[in-house]
Amino acid sequence: MKLYEINVSIAQLVDQLDVDTETGEVGENYDAVMDQIHALDMERTSILQYLAKIVLNIRAEAAMLKAEEQRLKERRDALTRKEDRLMKILDRECAGQKTPLGIATFSYRKTSHVEVADSEKAVKWLKRHKYLDCFRIPAPEVAKTEVKKLINSGVSVPGCAVVEDYSTSLK
Repeated sequence: MKLYEINVSIAQLVDQLDVDTETGEVGENYDAVMDQIHALDMERTSILQYLAKIVLNIRAEAAMLKAEEQRLKERRDALTRKEDRLMKILDRECAGQKTPLGIATFSYRKTSHVEVADSEKAVKWLKRHKYLDCFRIPAPEVAKTEVKKLINSGVSVPGCAVVEDYSTSLK
């Protein structure tokens, strides 16, 4: 039986209980219905335990994968550092000259990039001379922590609300 079917069956059995609300007397079928409810509840508990085990296994596997990712990242970083050191040795030894090495050729090419020493000064000049596509202005963003303090102090902020929620945990 599936979990939702068990819940429906329990609800139907509870509806079948014959209890007199004035006297508190229970009907003849009370014990039989309660036995069925108890059996369904045991099956429901078994399914919930199974689901909890699945969650714990998934959580453990995710933690293992995260540790493996970290190990691989450290290995990649070590290889990148080693590559950089070896390239510096090749650069030093080739002294700016194109050098054929048999299996590869160590060569140089000219590149250029912009280095901004004073970005505030540069942005002012670009604005003044109408080069608006040469700089970016980040979009405004709501500081949620500060807005929460504001709302909790009694100020109504349009488009914002403090939402109470529940979190679950399984250990």
